Amino acid sequence: MPVDDHPVHEKTRISSDFRYGCHNRKPYDDGYYAPDRIYRGNGTYYQVLTFIKRTLSTDCRYDRADDPACEGCNWRKQ
Repeated sequence: MPVDDHPVHEKTRISSDFRYGCHNRKPYDDGYYAPDRIYRGNGTYYQVLTFIKRTLSTDCRYDRADDPACEGCNWRKQ
């Protein structure tokens, strides 16, 4: 089925100065502290903070070298 030819809507256009959200972001922390419950034998509990280590990748995973949205980024793959 043919598609009608129509102009691109203003809100869907990408300007030449567009950058991805990861562009020159701050480095990630090593992890974070989250509340954890420690239960006692009588069924009550108390809370402690447990450190959750970051295990996901922090490197740039975008492999298209000629993308203008990555231009000048500190995290860009070489």
